[in-house]
Amino acid sequence: MERQGDSPHEHAFVELPVPSMLSESDLQVLIRETEEKLKLNAYSEKLPSPTECLKRFSPSNLRLLKPASTGHQELLDFLKTLQHFLRTEEAYTESVLQLLINISSQCGVAFPTSASSSEQSQTSMAPLCSVHDDITQDIQETWDDIRLLLQRPLLDKLSSDSSGVPRIKVFFVQQLCFLYTKPEVLEKYQALRSKMVLDLLRKKQLCCPDGQSGFKKMAVDFQAVSPAFCAMLGEDIHILNSIVESHCILSFVNQAYLKTLAQELGLLMEKEMEVLMKDNSTQGGKGMRSSCKKATVAPQDAPQTSRNFCLTCEQLRDLVQLANAVLQLERRVEDLAAEQGFLNCAGESCGVKGNLKNVRTDVQTSKLGGDGTPELLLQNTQVVCLEFEWRSAFRVLVPQMVHGVKMLLEDNCTRRLQLEKRTQSSASSHNPLACVSPRQETKLCLESDMPKMIAKASFICFCADVLGELDALLPLAVVCKDDALLAVSSCYVEVCGRVCSDLLTRLEEKAKEVPHSSPLKNLPTILASSTYIYYRLAYYESQLGDTNRMPLTLLPVQRSQEVSQAVHQQLTSYCVQVCATSILQDAESHYWTDDKLFYEGERCSFSIQMWHYFLSALRSDLWTTVSPLLAQQTFAQVLAQTLELLLQRYSRARPSYKRHSQIRLDITAILQCVKQLLWSVYGSVEELRPELSSEISGNWVSAIHSLCNQLLNVLVILSAPLTELYRAVWNDYSEESSTTPAGANDHHTSFWLNIINPTLFPLDLLRGEVESESSAMWLLNIVSSVPGFSPALILQAILHHDCLLLRRLICHSYLCLDSKVEVSPEAQEAAAEFVEAIFAVLSSINNIPRALTRALEGYLDRRHLWDHFCSLADSVEVEPVLFKCISDVINKPVTELLGHLVSMTQVCEERPSPLLRQVLPESVQTKIPKEWNYIRLETKTKDSSKITINLTIQALSFIFAHLPSCVASVPLPVRFLFYTAEKHQCQSSRGLRPTGLLIQGLLGFLCQGLENGEILEAVSAEPLERGVKEHLALLSECLQVSLSLEKGKPKPITHKILQALEEKRPKWSSMQLQKAHKLCSESTFERVECGLVQDRGGPSEPAKRKMCAVLLELCQGAGVIQNLRQIHHTIQLNESLLRSTLASAADSTSSPEGRPSVLFSSAVNAPNIAPHFNPLLHFDHVGRDKFDQRELFPQGHSSRARQGEHQRGSLKCFSGMNF
Repeated sequence: MERQGDSPHEHAFVELPVPSMLSESDLQVLIRETEEKLKLNAYSEKLPSPTECLKRFSPSNLRLLKPASTGHQELLDFLKTLQHFLRTEEAYTESVLQLLINISSQCGVAFPTSASSSEQSQTSMAPLCSVHDDITQDIQETWDDIRLLLQRPLLDKLSSDSSGVPRIKVFFVQQLCFLYTKPEVLEKYQALRSKMVLDLLRKKQLCCPDGQSGFKKMAVDFQAVSPAFCAMLGEDIHILNSIVESHCILSFVNQAYLKTLAQELGLLMEKEMEVLMKDNSTQGGKGMRSSCKKATVAPQDAPQTSRNFCLTCEQLRDLVQLANAVLQLERRVEDLAAEQGFLNCAGESCGVKGNLKNVRTDVQTSKLGGDGTPELLLQNTQVVCLEFEWRSAFRVLVPQMVHGVKMLLEDNCTRRLQLEKRTQSSASSHNPLACVSPRQETKLCLESDMPKMIAKASFICFCADVLGELDALLPLAVVCKDDALLAVSSCYVEVCGRVCSDLLTRLEEKAKEVPHSSPLKNLPTILASSTYIYYRLAYYESQLGDTNRMPLTLLPVQRSQEVSQAVHQQLTSYCVQVCATSILQDAESHYWTDDKLFYEGERCSFSIQMWHYFLSALRSDLWTTVSPLLAQQTFAQVLAQTLELLLQRYSRARPSYKRHSQIRLDITAILQCVKQLLWSVYGSVEELRPELSSEISGNWVSAIHSLCNQLLNVLVILSAPLTELYRAVWNDYSEESSTTPAGANDHHTSFWLNIINPTLFPLDLLRGEVESESSAMWLLNIVSSVPGFSPALILQAILHHDCLLLRRLICHSYLCLDSKVEVSPEAQEAAAEFVEAIFAVLSSINNIPRALTRALEGYLDRRHLWDHFCSLADSVEVEPVLFKCISDVINKPVTELLGHLVSMTQVCEERPSPLLRQVLPESVQTKIPKEWNYIRLETKTKDSSKITINLTIQALSFIFAHLPSCVASVPLPVRFLFYTAEKHQCQSSRGLRPTGLLIQGLLGFLCQGLENGEILEAVSAEPLERGVKEHLALLSECLQVSLSLEKGKPKPITHKILQALEEKRPKWSSMQLQKAHKLCSESTFERVECGLVQDRGGPSEPAKRKMCAVLLELCQGAGVIQNLRQIHHTIQLNESLLRSTLASAADSTSSPEGRPSVLFSSAVNAPNIAPHFNPLLHFDHVGRDKFDQRELFPQGHSSRARQGEHQRGSLKCFSGMNF
């Protein structure tokens, strides 16, 4: 395979950011370029660098070299000369080592790396003197001394913190591998790093603040040392990753880092034990007593010693903090190992291959300069995982921890329960339970399942305090899952089971007090408490359930679930019973045979008003107490069951002529109340639509729709004129049935909503045929009514009808005002957060690339900001926050390109490094054996112009080769935004470059980075030489000239470079630009569109399911939930404005005049408090309408006329009803 003009750097793999959901075209580009790079890497020939030269002389590659015959005495003279020179001139060690490397590279001479002659005979490589195996003792001793003299400065550089970046340390370690075998180098480096780790641990102990002692001080020490420890570990993994195998790196990490830390922790624990023993003896043996065996960190047999003392509660908590600190450090180490591709990095009971214990014993006996060479470290041992044995340091405290955990938890629970009982008995009857928010656990459960409050009786939080103690001791139980520590974890599980059982028993007792001595309001609190206990126990089980030796059956998980179900059943049944026996028992209102009008026909029954008031209060209690999902399910169940009672009563009513109007008002009021209450139960818009409601919403919402349809039939039957009924049933039924409105035949649909409010619920919307402002109003009502924060629902509201809600918010804010208005700095900052949240969310949804542009198009039009896309890299003044977000996205692939370009330039600048930096004296060079035919590499002045041209051509080829991949790494919504900006440029008759705005912006930022010294320093992470910066600045100029972006007259060498590139690869750069520009074409976006946000119809599958899938992809990025919460907070603040704009017939997207009407506030500082229940407001209001005939039923006779239009269709539904 031949590619003329190819540069090896074109085939390099650059870690570009890849979007979570790639389009087909982007995926094809990445796959095609990856396959091409793999093929080209297989055939390309690269010039060896000094690092690669050193790799060739590793023990595995020595057999490839051709041995040379050398005279015994001549070789000894050469080595003696080097030995004497190194002893007298220590500054020339680097030059001598480079001379030996050059001799090996040029002459094929392999210097021995083993100290033992027996080991030499095991290899197929002949010794350096001849093909014979008779190296004398003098030569071996001389060579060993030379290696020792060359080794010391290398180890000093490696042990110095100022030795440089990991790339330089890699070079030093590879030089050591030239002198010694890899096992020896690994041993020496391991001893060196082990000492540095130990110094780091002890240095942090000395720097610990005063006033701390014992386990508390140890915990603070390990928390402080963790960042530096992990930084050193990550650096060593990076250094060794290019030298030895993965299992050797894991063995090195285990020995140098993890074992050193475990031993130091064991010593500290032993010292603390001695202090505790002394304190206990001085106190005369008071307190709890226990005994334990003396144990060390290593699993050794130790003589039994009596250690009778106890741990105080404070000491036990400090011990938990220490265990948690080391546990967090262990997880960070696992993450570092996992990032390098090491598998099965478990923290405890790690399995290994080979005789690791014997190897560990051998390694312990070896010293930095010892004679042993532990070859087993690389040959016979295959370490497959990390071995962090710090848990063995806690073995000395097992009896004390078991006793302390048992006493602390049991005493705390008993004391809290007794105090709660005494407080409750002294309080007055019907005292409601107060509430406290539980601690949020991200790994515990979904936010929709998390109960908001737990029981707190008389402001004494017994449940929260006890569960808080269990949570506090959980890290200790997680740590103590090894065999030697299993007693602690088993004790925790046993005590936890008893404590939680006592809590559940007390909750059952309190539930039985309702309604005799406690109010109904206590039941939601008790339900939240039992549910929270269930989730905590399930979490404990998941954390402790990875071993079969743990008695997890002692945790009352099933009982807590049963208690929650029993309390839930009690709550729902009691609410239904209260409605049936008390609230709906209204003799005056339900006196149907009365010949008088009920309040002159101006109001509905009192029982209906009180039923709505009761449900509103119940909803408020559920919303502020239990989890959102459980609150919705409970409320829907109560609503459906009480609605069934109303249906039965009104279907059996036989009103007099005067009471017909009351029947009509009552049923209409019921339907109006249900319509308003159902907003709190819906999970998505699809639950209002007939073909999807039964599939998505569940039984209770479907049952509510069915009951409301039946109530509508009852209304028609009881209030329709007899002549119409007769004609519909007997005469015109067969003819008129064909004109029945669609959806009316299915009494499980939401057909009744169209009768109640045809403007808000048109039939075409209920069928799911179109999306409009009405469906957006549905989503707004759902978002403002459901409990808590639902990310999937907010995402659906954002994307609905081409991001209509976001467009209305932006268009009515100060962001779209042409004139400058006075806005407070807080509001400006909040508005910037809102724009950033919109961009972060919509730019991540690659399967809807047009959403971001649809949301921001009006803002960009009114502020005339499309021109900013032409000069993103040139912006120096204060720009809108939107373009800062766009610049951050574009700079991600640019930063990766910059890093590789800087590294490539540095490597080329350092190519002359095999030459001797210091000229060795003639007395040394003349002693080189003539049989080796060594040619001196003198320092020559090379043609710098030729080097510069070749280097720049390679860099340009690298940029154009990776340009399509860079464009593919930009999210599709951002690409579509640039595509729309290009169309605006064409419409405004401005000159548009053929490369496109996105490619122009990418290369513009790249050129800006190549010329900015601070950016280059940040990318390289090391000081850059002047020559490197000059080469990169020339590369930027060549790139600008090739794209016709130059700002001044270019240098003559620039044209020479571009001409040389064109001669080597004619029209190749133009082809690469066209390939990249195709990824921003209209066809690319059309193939990606999934149909979620389109003008035609609704989605092909339930939107809630799709939103969950999209949300799952979004959650891979950082801060997605917080961005959605910011958008939700802004929608809540401007709910009234959105309602008015959606309800008005005028163009609500027109530019606002005067002061902006949209309010902005940061969601970070917003209190997460549920809305307060106002009993006076909810008593006579249904939503925002007054509870009277003039306000609640403004349509009057028009509504009855519309009901008459559908009565014949409703009769068919009514005929299938059974009462």
